Amino acid sequence: MLNNNWQDEIALMKKRDIKARIVLGISENANIEEIKHAFHHFALINHPDINKKDSDAANKFHLICCAYKYLIEGEICEALDEFEETIIEDSSDKYCLNNSWGYWCWWRDKYFKDNL
Repeated sequence: MLNNNWQDEIALMKKRDIKARIVLGISENANIEEIKHAFHHFALINHPDINKKDSDAANKFHLICCAYKYLIEGEICEALDEFEETIIEDSSDKYCLNNSWGYWCWWRDKYFKDNL
C-alpha cells in the first residue's frame, strides 16, 4: 500500500533501486540485458548447490534474486529492504559508503570475498 506522502514512497522506491543495483554490481544506466547478465553471473557463482560449504550462500542467492526481481518486475522483497541496515552499521573507513560504488565494493568484499 502506498504511503500518504507520495514523496516518501518515491524516495523509498529510489532507495530500493539503488540497493538492487548495488547487489548486482550494475550502474544506474544499465539496460535490461546488463541486469540479466549480472543476475546470471552472480546467481551462478553464489548458488547454494555450488557453495555447499558456505552457510550464508542461500541468503546471498536470495538477495541476488530479490534485486533482480525488483529491477525487472518491480517485486518488493524484505531482504532488499534489510540490505540497507547492514550497510549503515558498517563503520569501516576502508570504503566510501556515501556512493553506489563504495557500497558495492563493501558488499562484494563482505559477502563474496571467498569467490573472487
